[in-house]
Amino acid sequence: MKWIFIAALLLFVPIVAAVLRSRTAYLGHACFVLGALPFFLNLHLYVAPISWASWSGIIKGIEVTVVDALALAILLSTRPRLSTPLPIKIFFAVYVAGLVVSTFAGAGQLMEPSVFYAWQLLRAVLVYLAVSRATATYPRAAFALIAGMGVSVLFECVMATWQYVHGSVQAGGTLGHRTNIGMMSQSVVMPAFALLFGGFRRAFPVLIVTAGAVIAYVGAGRATIALYGIGMLITLMLSLRHKVTTRKLVIGAAAIALLAVCAPVADLAISRRSTADIESSNQERRALIDAAEMMIAEHPLGVGANNYVLIDNIGGYAERAGVSWFQKSRSEPVHNSYLLVLAELGWIGLIGLVGLLVSVMALGWSSLRWLPSGESSDLIVGVLGAIIITSIHSAYEFVPMMFSMHYMFAMDFGLLTGLTSVALRVRRERAAKSRGHVPDVERTPAMA
Repeated sequence: MKWIFIAALLLFVPIVAAVLRSRTAYLGHACFVLGALPFFLNLHLYVAPISWASWSGIIKGIEVTVVDALALAILLSTRPRLSTPLPIKIFFAVYVAGLVVSTFAGAGQLMEPSVFYAWQLLRAVLVYLAVSRATATYPRAAFALIAGMGVSVLFECVMATWQYVHGSVQAGGTLGHRTNIGMMSQSVVMPAFALLFGGFRRAFPVLIVTAGAVIAYVGAGRATIALYGIGMLITLMLSLRHKVTTRKLVIGAAAIALLAVCAPVADLAISRRSTADIESSNQERRALIDAAEMMIAEHPLGVGANNYVLIDNIGGYAERAGVSWFQKSRSEPVHNSYLLVLAELGWIGLIGLVGLLVSVMALGWSSLRWLPSGESSDLIVGVLGAIIITSIHSAYEFVPMMFSMHYMFAMDFGLLTGLTSVALRVRRERAAKSRGHVPDVERTPAMA
């Protein structure tokens, strides 16, 4: 059956690419679907040509999803209209170098799981290229992508609320876990919040921001609840750096007041977990960190991507750190994506990851002062806020190493580079016109 699914995807790609080439406006529809799909991949929308279903790591084979097929179709239907900034390329190359070095440095174990992760990384790059190209080709593609994500967040809000009403202490929606739904919703809530600052007068952003708050409450994840409020404050500060307006000050003050009023409600959500449960969770997290630190000290070049759980157990690190013998505790990596990357990809990989994140954030931060007023600029502000808050959240969870969050990072990165590239191109064209010279470049729909 999986080969029939793969054959269908192979047929799907050229057909959709041809349709998108024939009419650029359909890119908006494709981006809407692309934004929505990562939330629904659990509904059997992916297969694994090579499957290690019982593997202890996060990635359990060579996987292919509908997202990959749609991203490839978008890529084939568009032409390059931008170049990824050099610092981003350099640090991504460093990250890949860490992956390669750690794969051979940990060759005493299994190399196939590292290949599984390399494949997942390539799929994320594919999505990044598709989003950045679509954004640079069709001006409404970015908003369509956010709209697709937003519809999914509203659906997840309904599902998680239904689970909560029916007795779930920590509802995870169709994504299965409070952390998954919390982190993925953050990638949508912050851009929606930023659009409100810019004067976007439709009700849709308000619904998304509200749905994000409900998801945080019914999920009762401590980091998700805290970072929801912190993320809104960060987005407000970024928006004010872009441009100070009375509307932003009023909405910002109202948002801060609302967060203060809702603080007891957030505390009530957290208190649904017993004190013993929270203390046990804290102890387990500390033990996992101790195990990771011992592994890092003995393997500075890394144990190989997707090999953490295996080495943690057979290397005796979990036992020495006092990790519980419960199956769940022994089958999960450390709840810190940076420590996980350091343990698996070594110091080279961590430098690449941190440098990549900082480069993307620096690109967005440096553009805030010169971006013109408008919805596209507000979207850049929100996407930057989402990247910052997700990067902070990554210090408390390993979820960003899963393929669904790789997709979300790729979409955010693609939105930021695509939108800033178009804004910079428009700025240069206007400057050239003001000097009485129009550069000999092909006009894009975003310039029109």
